[in-house]
Amino acid sequence: MKKLHVGAGAALVGLMMSLAACGGPSSDSADTPVTPQPSISDDAISDRPSKAEALADFEAALERARATSGPGAPAMWTLSDEDTTINIFGTVHLLRPELDWRTPIFDDALSQADKIVFEVDMKSDAAIRAIATDFLARGMFEDGRTLKGILPEADEAVISAAFDSIGVPLDAMNTFEPWMASANLSMLKLTIDGYDPESGVETVIEEEAAAIGKAFGYLEEISQQADAFDLLPEADQISMLYSTALLIDETSQMLDLLVDEWADGDVAGLEALVASPSGVGFNDAMYQSLLVTRNRAWVPQIEAMLDQPGAVLIAVGAGHLAGPDSVIKMLRDKGYTIEGP
Repeated sequence: MKKLHVGAGAALVGLMMSLAACGGPSSDSADTPVTPQPSISDDAISDRPSKAEALADFEAALERARATSGPGAPAMWTLSDEDTTINIFGTVHLLRPELDWRTPIFDDALSQADKIVFEVDMKSDAAIRAIATDFLARGMFEDGRTLKGILPEADEAVISAAFDSIGVPLDAMNTFEPWMASANLSMLKLTIDGYDPESGVETVIEEEAAAIGKAFGYLEEISQQADAFDLLPEADQISMLYSTALLIDETSQMLDLLVDEWADGDVAGLEALVASPSGVGFNDAMYQSLLVTRNRAWVPQIEAMLDQPGAVLIAVGAGHLAGPDSVIKMLRDKGYTIEGP
């Protein structure tokens, strides 16, 4: 579950949730054709972990993370040639406002950068339009089905209870596909518990960089970020939603622990928690879609930045920069020398 907060898209979903609630396709329109509800196999439902089993998996990952440590500050990597310097900084998309994470090394990299590169543009007029048409719309049913209609009865009980615990009835999510409902559930819980997207690393960087006239670049389109979730098989989306709901009361505690690893610069700890196939809450399909596929798409873009002289600061979710399939490892495997952990 926590991977969604460090990797990429869940923060985007949560930020746009209020817009999604204001419109979109209606599942109870008389003109909307209703298609048969797909079924999930009994085996898939029987494989659902209990809360005790899910907590045990998390505790095991936490023990692996505790066995390692970092230098005491968020990690940064540097790739350079004779006329180009690229600093790569791992981020968390939302943080508690009181957290002091900045360091002189980060501040210098930001100051020296000619361009700041993020995962995706969320602020321009074109981005706002794309969020509505290419992200939010993909997270809503358009074929007459509903969230409650596709959920197995046992899953619905767990998921409904989780939404009730944050004061949102499951009926309010009924037009959302499972991945969108999952991201909204976790984001709502985190904001209730004091996490703030406006305190996220990208927001802080963008406001400061824009004020002093920095240029910006982006590694993917909003539609590509949506695809990472939306193209997951529906059974995997339901599994994601179930896992989020099952541990909803532990969500903020889990992100607190993850942020501790990030703030310590413990890259191995991040791998243990969220950036490996055995991390918390991922199955293989999710891991491949949310991390590996996107990392592979980013590597050639980073390579191309070496063709332009100057300094670049890349700021992307820390989950993309740790583990066996990280952007950093992919670049090193191609023969690049990268300073950093």
